[in-house]
Amino acid sequence: MDNQKIKKLIFMLAEKKLAGWDGGFVESVQEYFEKYDKLSEKQINTLLKIKEKFSPENEAARGVWVLEYKEKHIESAKVLVDYYANTGYFTSLCRDILHDINFVPSKKQWKALSENKYAKKVLATHRQPPAYNAGDLVCIRGTIVMKRMMKRKGLVSNAAIILNYLPEIFSHAKGAKRLQVLPVGSTDPLILEERELKTFRKMK
Repeated sequence: MDNQKIKKLIFMLAEKKLAGWDGGFVESVQEYFEKYDKLSEKQINTLLKIKEKFSPENEAARGVWVLEYKEKHIESAKVLVDYYANTGYFTSLCRDILHDINFVPSKKQWKALSENKYAKKVLATHRQPPAYNAGDLVCIRGTIVMKRMMKRKGLVSNAAIILNYLPEIFSHAKGAKRLQVLPVGSTDPLILEERELKTFRKMK
């Protein structure tokens, strides 16, 4: 491909003001071409793939997908961005979703992000109704980890009061909804997961 065609291709893609990785790539290639007046074969092939992705036919299909994503999947996307932030996976994609309000992942990207077994568990946990209500009296489970935490914080009782739920889910484990609790006898709230608590039962 001669330089005139390369220049025309870059200009056409730049005019589309693409978001996410595609937009960043086109911008970086445009700067490179203006500086060196050439592109590598790999850079040209990537530009051609982006051009094909945004062809009129694919744009029409993408328009349908964009509407579906905005109507049905944005809430789930926010939940998964919080989850993946602690895993190291999908960092670039999650960054685009989090920081670019106009960004919509491709259908292929969304399937990879949301249809793996871990994401399905996280979304299932998100959709489950809370196990407790604000003001409920609960007990912190007597696991080794919880006992060490209580000892470290000087807690004399495993009883606690539910304050509120937090929106972020950081684990794909069952019962991973996060909430703030206030241990009885303490003024410092703790952030725990439902699976680390159990219903308080009075001794008969």
